[in-house]
This record gives sequence, structure tokens and C-alpha cells, in this order.
Amino acid sequence: MGAGLAKILVVDDEYGIRESCRKVLTSEGFQVVTANDGIEGLERFSADGDFAAALIDLKMPRMGGLELVEQLRQRDADLVSLVITAYASIETAVEATKRGAFGYVTKPFTPAELLIPVRQGLEMRRLALDAKRLRAERHARLLEAARERSQSSTIIQCLSDALLVVNLDEQVVLVNEAAQSVLAGLAGKKPPFPLADPACEPLRGLLLQTIKGPAGPRILSRQIDLNGKKYMVSASAVIQPDGANAGGVALLRDITELKRIETAKSMFVSMVAHELKNPLSAIEGYLKLIVDGDAGQQLDQFQDCLQRVLLRARALRELVSDLMTLQGIETGRIQIVRVPLDLGAVLFECVAAAREKAGAKGIDLGFDLPRGQSPIAVLADRNAMVSVFANLIDNAVKYTPEGGKVKVWLDREPDRVAVIVEDNGIGIAAQHHQEVFEEFFRVRDRHTAAIAGTGLGLSVVRHFVDLHHGRILVQSSPGQGARFTVLLPAGGAPPAAEPAA
Repeated sequence: MGAGLAKILVVDDEYGIRESCRKVLTSEGFQVVTANDGIEGLERFSADGDFAAALIDLKMPRMGGLELVEQLRQRDADLVSLVITAYASIETAVEATKRGAFGYVTKPFTPAELLIPVRQGLEMRRLALDAKRLRAERHARLLEAARERSQSSTIIQCLSDALLVVNLDEQVVLVNEAAQSVLAGLAGKKPPFPLADPACEPLRGLLLQTIKGPAGPRILSRQIDLNGKKYMVSASAVIQPDGANAGGVALLRDITELKRIETAKSMFVSMVAHELKNPLSAIEGYLKLIVDGDAGQQLDQFQDCLQRVLLRARALRELVSDLMTLQGIETGRIQIVRVPLDLGAVLFECVAAAREKAGAKGIDLGFDLPRGQSPIAVLADRNAMVSVFANLIDNAVKYTPEGGKVKVWLDREPDRVAVIVEDNGIGIAAQHHQEVFEEFFRVRDRHTAAIAGTGLGLSVVRHFVDLHHGRILVQSSPGQGARFTVLLPAGGAPPAAEPAA
């Protein structure tokens, strides 16, 4: 069935999603039929028939998406089912594949993100129908069918997912370019060759289970690690018209980025839950003291409670601010405007803002500028530079014990400017020097257990420094303090001084 004639069923209880899918698919020449829940979708499928693909929402009333996928597969084993969901996870993908789904589309999606899996699914359907027709015409082995259908092979080579086909003699009879790049030892190798040649025992074991297992439709799935990446492997038997197994096929989909996002999301939820719970509990406790009258009747007693509430509220505000800044950087919503900037003035402002906090801990906070030099200018965004150095100075004060020292100074080099923030605090072990710049990472030990933090500050610093084509270096060891050095390209004239009043 050509792409322009393919009929697609869209089942979603959200009108906006149904209409979006219909418009995108219709504009590409597909015929589209919509239904607003699983029961109606099943009725439309039975009444209209001849569907090539179905886009099915995961969460619907009356009949869920996975159940509908299973019902439709029983009626048409070649139907391409794609699950539409806002709750994509590895478990969802595995369960959907087991039920017969080709893949899924994550809400919200762009037209391209919708069309790519639809086209890939229709290509796979066309390949499956071609293979069935060839087996009926030729009664040939899978190798002969693959060789005679160069067009099908071309389609397979265009797939971004790695694909292998094996026969009952444990010979790989078809492999696409994606599989040759993923599996060690297959580069440039032409089939047939032994299934043992791909240096991947989990994949071999899965395919052996498929071709040696009981006849009939069956999909086996598992996650494997290859070359530092994670893949979801789905293997199924190739079934002859008489129901016997003719071989097996395996599809390897790279889910590394999905796992990274899932891990980051889990870390985010855990971090936010932890960091919000403590200050909110403290605020609630102090306010309860005041409301219940247990805080005393004197103004200074009230003031002490309110000051503690204020400190906790500021910590919450800083957390929300860090989260919004990081999200703005990563999504491109924060605009960087680089203009000539007096870096010394920015540092003076950041040091001044930190003096109260440093003084409360008896920390000697020093600041030095090169003597006898004109203002040191860089092309930079002022707000970004304030965020960078305020974070570094605040961290130095935070992780330096009472009575310690923090020093900030500025050096001008021929083609760059260096800003150094040094402390004699608890220090950082060498294995954590790069990890401290990752989102939500915090060193967990007895020295940091009582120090509040989100693990976002240094990540924001790194992003802003990168946007200015600079570098940030760390030198530190446990108990020996830490030195952070920010290197920025020199350039630009300093802003003109304002005339005296």
C-alpha cells in the first residue's frame, strides 16, 4: 500500500491530539479515521477495515491503549500500532512491544516526530507483506527471499534501528548498516555468516530462544548494553504460512537518551522532594510556634522565629531560581547579550553581596585587583557573570568552616582573563572534580551532610561559562580547600564611567 493510500486510525480521548494527528497525516496524503476512545476505535476498525496503521492513546476511558493494541493485533497481525503517551518509560515501551505495538510517540510532539515513526512502521509493514508474498510464491528459504527483494533490502538499510534476520540454521541472512555499526566485528561483513559472529551473547541468546521456541507469534524483549550505550532488543519468529518458524528477526533500538532523561527525571523528583521538605517543615514549625503562642510574648522572640522563617524562605527561592535558570539555559529561553563589561566591577559587587554571610561565619573574605591597570574588560552578559561569580563565592563561603579564608582575585593574560575563587575549606576529591558540574550532583559525606544545597549552582556556572566560550577549572583535594578558575576571552573596551554628579 503506497503512503498516499494508507489508511490510519487515530484513537485518543483528547480532541486536540486527534485533530493534530489528522491534520498532519492528511497533509501527507494519508487517509485518516478518528475515534475518541478504545471501544469506538475497535468499532471503527471492524466497520471500515483495511487500516495500515493505528495511533493509540495510552490512557483512555472504557478501554485502555494497551488493551486496544492487543485487540487490533488479533484482528490484523500486520497492523502497525503506535502508542501515543505523555508518560514514556522503558517499562511502557516493553509492555507496548509485548502487546504488539511497533513503537510510541511522546506528547507533546512535532509533525516530524509524528511522521517519522509512522513512515518507519509503514515501511516495516510493507516489508512484512512483501516477505509473506515471496514465501507464498517461491516457498524459498529466508535467504533467497532476502536476496531477490532488493527493494526490501533498501528499505531495511534506511532504518535507523539495527536489524538482523537469522534462519533456522543459526545463520545471519540479513543485516542492515545500522546493525553493522552497532555490533562489533560486523563492519563490512556480508551474510550469510554464523550467529555467533556478532560479539553479543545477550542478542544471540534472545534470537536462539525465538527460533528454537514454540511456533506461533511471540515477541521477546530485553535491555542490553553495547559500546557504552543502552539498547532495547525485540526479537520475534518469522512464521511461514503453515505456522512453522522460518527464522527470527531482532530489532535493536538505542534508548540511551531515554534512559538518561528518565534517570535525570528521577533524580530531579528526589532532589526537589528532599530540598523542599526540610525548609517547608521548618517554616511550618516556626509559624506554628508563633500561632500557638509558644514563641513567647516579647518582640525579640517573635523576631528570632521570623528571621528563621525568612532564611528558609530565601533557600526555597534560591532553589526555584536555580531550577528556572537551568531550564532557561537548556531550552534556549535565556538570551545572552555580550557587551563590553568591567569584570572587576562585577566581582566587587559579588564579593560585597557575600560579606554578610561570610562575616556571620567569621570568614576572612578578600578581594584583589591587579594594581596599576585600567579596568579589565570582557565581552560578556552582566547577569550571567553575576550568576557565575555569586555562585562560586557563595559555594566557597558555604563549604569553608568558621574562621576560614576565601580569596577572590583577577589576572589579565595576553588573550584571556582569569578569575580565581579560592578557599581553605573541606575540599573536593579528585574523582568528583568533573561531577560537581553535573545537574543535581552533590558530594555526600560527613562534611557536607549538614550543608544545604541543590547541586545546581555549579551546573549553572558551567553552562554560562560555556556560552561565553570560556573554561572553568578546579583544583582541590579533601581537607586542602578548593580553587576554581574561570578563564574568559579578553576583549572589548570597558564601559565609559558615568560623569560625576
